[in-house]
Amino acid sequence: MRLFKLLITLAVLCLIGLFIYQNMLTWTQPVSFKLNLYFNEQHSTVSFQLYPVILLSVLIGLIIGLSLMLKPHFKTRRNLKRERQEKKQLEEQLTLSRARAETHSESAIPQEQVIAKEQEQG
Repeated sequence: MRLFKLLITLAVLCLIGLFIYQNMLTWTQPVSFKLNLYFNEQHSTVSFQLYPVILLSVLIGLIIGLSLMLKPHFKTRRNLKRERQEKKQLEEQLTLSRARAETHSESAIPQEQVIAKEQEQG
């Protein structure tokens, strides 16, 4: 199965390389690019080759897509962290209240009984 995956991956990479090689003339064609932000009346037109424009648009789309996809992931992690902290605080409060209850139950024994037990043992 591992060999099959390797062969399929190599075949796909070869097809991608062949596609790029056959379209090399198209990728290097100059394309005019004008950025109009509507606050400057002078519009400068810049000429780029096609492949940097495509790569730039792919990278921007990838960054935006990843940020939108990871937003719920980080929100879930933040909620889990908060729940763990709350659980830890509740466990600490429970341990503290149990310790207090034990000390109160020990002090609730009359002093005479404690002295009597000590005399019996000693």
